[in-house]
Amino acid sequence: MFEIFQLQFMQRALVAGVLMGATLSLLGVFVVLRRSAFFGDAVAHFAFAGIALGFLFAMNPIVAAVFVSLFLALGMGYLQNHAPTQSLDTIIGIFFSGAAALGIFIIGLLEGYRVDLFQFLFGDIIAISFQDVITALFISVLVGIIFFLTWKPLFKITFNREIAQVSGVRVRFYEYLFLGLLAVVTAMSIKVVGIILVPALLVIPAAAAKNISRTFRQMMVYALLIGVLSVFMGLMGSFYFNTASGATIVLFSIFIFIATLLGRSYNRRMDK
Repeated sequence: MFEIFQLQFMQRALVAGVLMGATLSLLGVFVVLRRSAFFGDAVAHFAFAGIALGFLFAMNPIVAAVFVSLFLALGMGYLQNHAPTQSLDTIIGIFFSGAAALGIFIIGLLEGYRVDLFQFLFGDIIAISFQDVITALFISVLVGIIFFLTWKPLFKITFNREIAQVSGVRVRFYEYLFLGLLAVVTAMSIKVVGIILVPALLVIPAAAAKNISRTFRQMMVYALLIGVLSVFMGLMGSFYFNTASGATIVLFSIFIFIATLLGRSYNRRMDK
């Protein structure tokens, strides 16, 4: 069983996957509490458009995905603040559709069949390089530091934006910061999980943690643990069953979500 840890590509995948899974899960707590899971899908499609642009202009696809995701996510936040007549769901839907259409349009301009492009759609553990591990470590540490320093104002904004603003919190600054972090982490997670399944890893661990948490801090801790466990067991399963890594990770996280949901229902019946 432990021969998996002797393979360098699996070592790289496990380290990068656990780092990005933990980071996505922490950010996912705020996504779930804000009831904006649709936003994760939008950011993933931003990354899709960025990767397509990267292939078109012969750039590093992940670097292109980071910059495009960051630009569009901040643009969406700006439009939300300056177009009060439109709901957030409407704005997300417009950007979501536009990014998907742009990505598909650019793919049509590429010559030949690009197998490497489809690896980004579904995730590929073999494609994880040592440089990706270092980048994942840097991003995770950076996000962790920023998260530690800003979770209190983000918490206030999440539960009551108006009261947070009255109490002196720079609401727009922290909202832009959160959007930027989410865009960068989502783009960086694509190689492990894939564009299609990143939103699931962003939402499901936090949703599972919500089932069994009584406080906000508990939810953060449980989400982090569930995210890490999902990535670890999913990558192990994908290796032994020869399945897509992203799909296996997400299916395992769904299994945990169902287990926590059933456990919550059982505890409620016992309390009665």
